[in-house]
Amino acid sequence: MAMKEFLRTKGFKMTPQRDLIFKSFFEMDRHVSVDELYDRVRQLNSSVGYSTVWRNLKLICKIGLAEEVNLGDGVTRYDRVTKVPHGHMYCLKCKELIEFNVDHIMDFLTVTANENNFLPEGYKIEIQGYCAKCRETMSEDNGDRLT
Repeated sequence: MAMKEFLRTKGFKMTPQRDLIFKSFFEMDRHVSVDELYDRVRQLNSSVGYSTVWRNLKLICKIGLAEEVNLGDGVTRYDRVTKVPHGHMYCLKCKELIEFNVDHIMDFLTVTANENNFLPEGYKIEIQGYCAKCRETMSEDNGDRLT
């Protein structure tokens, strides 16, 4: 089903600005903040306002195509909803956000939920720490190696 028809089934119209924002979001193929998406959209059409980008990101979440990712740094990012479970690693220094596959632990999570008579509706796995590049920089600054 095309996005235009999908939106119509949810009670929304596809406007030219909305089409640009949706395409830009999905083409960026990474977690994005409103500011990052706004910058991308403005490169393509300088008449699109910040609040229009923000409202449409909220709409993308509302219709179930994305979700907010908050990692405690004060920046809300938006992640495409996929059928493939994944986790996030977040570098506390450079703010890089890396997705990783969690297929190998899904059975464990399901068993754990079942053992506790719990019906999961979703999983969020987040690891906070330091990426290799930042660890290297930090070890050079400290004169020793962080591992």
